[in-house]
This record gives sequence, structure tokens and C-alpha cells, in this order.
Amino acid sequence: MNPYWLEGLAAQTPALSGEHGADVVVIGAGLCGASAALALAEAGLNPLWLERGFVSVGASGRNAGFVLQGTAERYSRAIGVMGRERARRVHGWSRENHLAMADAVQRFGIDCGYQRRGSLQLACAPEEEAELLESAARLAEDGFAADVWSGADLPACYRDAGFHVGVHLPDDGELHPARFVRGLAKAAVAAGAVLHEGTAITALDAQGAGDVTIRTSSAAGTGTVRASLVVVCTNAYAGEILPFFADKVDPVRGQMLATAPVAPLFGCPVYADHGYDYWRQDEAGRIVLGGWRNLDPASEVGTAEVLHDGIQARMVEFLHRFPALREAPITHRWSGTMGFSRDGLPICGAVPGAPGVMAAVGFTGHGFGFAYLAGQAMAQLVVEGRSDFVDAFSARRFAV
Repeated sequence: MNPYWLEGLAAQTPALSGEHGADVVVIGAGLCGASAALALAEAGLNPLWLERGFVSVGASGRNAGFVLQGTAERYSRAIGVMGRERARRVHGWSRENHLAMADAVQRFGIDCGYQRRGSLQLACAPEEEAELLESAARLAEDGFAADVWSGADLPACYRDAGFHVGVHLPDDGELHPARFVRGLAKAAVAAGAVLHEGTAITALDAQGAGDVTIRTSSAAGTGTVRASLVVVCTNAYAGEILPFFADKVDPVRGQMLATAPVAPLFGCPVYADHGYDYWRQDEAGRIVLGGWRNLDPASEVGTAEVLHDGIQARMVEFLHRFPALREAPITHRWSGTMGFSRDGLPICGAVPGAPGVMAAVGFTGHGFGFAYLAGQAMAQLVVEGRSDFVDAFSARRFAV
């Protein structure tokens, strides 16, 4: 089980041991943690930054590399759940997140194969076709670009595989997820963040703002950090550190595979079957495919990164719907753990019952749609005391 994006990567900074003190500690070195550490370092706070594995080893280096707008719900469904104005604002946050990521690619010269070719949502059944068309209409009404593709507008490779209707969102993007996150981490360390990889959190004791104790374990030995503030960016693993999240963020597993390079076939990232199936062709020509969790949702839970043979087999069957892929060798298979919040939205801000601790978690399969901006917002909350993004996704909505 070898994640394609993580091939050849390992920790590059020493593990922590001994006694330490810090004004601000960031826990987690995925996209959100890297963004928070970078913003805090650029603000001159030199955060101590802890990661139990290595930078991007979790979901941030195990996804398909999509940079999409919106939540896991189609826009029409999001309106039904959240109301029109809140759905529009949440969707807008994801668009701002993408623009901020694109700016970071350019500003730091991150070599991550970033492209902005849009994304394509495909319908697998007539009912989903109607839902897609309704979502496209609502997106256009609210100022978001959405183009309906059907008939000859839909590329032949999709028609030949049995699809009839799609919606193209021209503002979406894609990239090599691990290289992007590691580029951010390099910039954060250069700006003053002090990163320790291979350092697991064994306990977090929040006595009050200005008095938080973190205990760690690593190959280098045990460690203790006393901090004024802690920012937790561990997504699916938040409940292991902070009991508040144990019943609010569920660890959900996703299956992935990648093929050997093949001739150009897909022009942009693709979602189908209500987002349960997704794939794209990367800059090297490999097809990166994931999803099908709905085939066995009861087993695709928990933090164990294991393969599901049945789902993997169905993924290969799906590839073979495209004649050009029937002989494509599968070179990589892996899984990753995502954090699904109970209402499908990120959870950010001060953690109820844990004074001095903040968190940004629960990205519900759309971490690259929200987590960069969430990390920036956590730094803003630390530095300025407030953030509009945090207000929109505050953890307080669960503190009832």
C-alpha cells in the first residue's frame, strides 16, 4: 500500500524530546497545519510545530489533488440544508480558499503541477441529472460559473462510458497535494516556524489560557511543551487529542489507486455519483481514482489506513468502462483517513472546555476546498483575536 503522492518522502526535521516552552504550538502538518504555521511565522510568532509522522503524510498527501469549490453536497442540496444566503457564503469561502492557494503557489514558487482546468460533475442516473441541472442554475444565479455539458458538448470519452449530462465548473483546479503542502512547510520553516516531525501527542492538558501542557513521545524520547496557546489541525484525529471532538468529527476512510502513465484522456478532475466516485489525469499522465465508499460505508470508518479489496476491485471495473484504460497497469493502491464533521462543515476556533486551545478540523472530504483558508484564519484569530471565517464555522455551534 504505497501512496503515489508520498513515494520517497520521509521526515526531514528532528523529533522533539525534553522540556520546551512556546507562545504558540501548532499540532498537525497537513494542509491546515502548514497554512497556520506559515501565517503565524510570517506574523513573527515563531510557532513550535509538531507532527507525529511527516509533513503531508495524512489525508493531505493521500487525496486526489482536487481544489474544488463548495462542500461535499451539491449546491442545490447545500441550499436546502443551510439556506440560500449561508450556502452562498460557504461556497464563496471555498472560492477564496482556492485563490489563496494559487497565490501561495506563485508567491513561494511551489512546484506542484498546479492547473486550473475546471472540474466536471457527471450524473449517473436521471435523478442525478436533474439535481445537477438544478445546482448549475442555482450556482449561476448566485454568481458562480457553471456550464452544462450534454450531447456533443460532453467529450466522447464520457459518452462512451455511459454518461449523458455533466456540469463543468471552470474555476476549479488541481495539483500534487503532497508537494504543495511540503512547499508551504518549507516556507513556514524559512519564516521561523520550528518543526518537529515524528513526534506524537500523548496528552494535552489545558488548565487555562497561557497554561497549556503538551506531552509527547518520539524515537528521541518523551517531551513536555508548555504553551500559551495551542492550535490543533489534525482533522480526523482531533478526537484522540481533544475529547470535545470525539462525537463531532468521524474518521472516514477513502480508497485510492493510480495507473501507469497513459495517453491524454481526461481534461479536468471529475466527480460522479454524487461525489462518491472521482478521478483525474495528473501531469505525468497517470489516472488517479478514488471513492466508492458508499459500497460499504459501515466498514470504511476508523483511522486504520487499510485497503478494501472489494472496493478496489470495483474501482478497477470502473476504469475498464473506458476502452483506453482496459490495459492500464495499476501501480499504486492506498487509503487515507478523512475527518467528517457531523454537519458537513469545517469546525474552527476556540475549543469549548479547553481554554487556550483552538482547532480547525472536520473538513468532510473537502480539505483542499477549505483547509488553507482555515489555517490562515486560525493565525488571524491568534494575532488579532477574531476572524470572519472562524465566526462562520465556529465550534461553538456544537456547544449546546
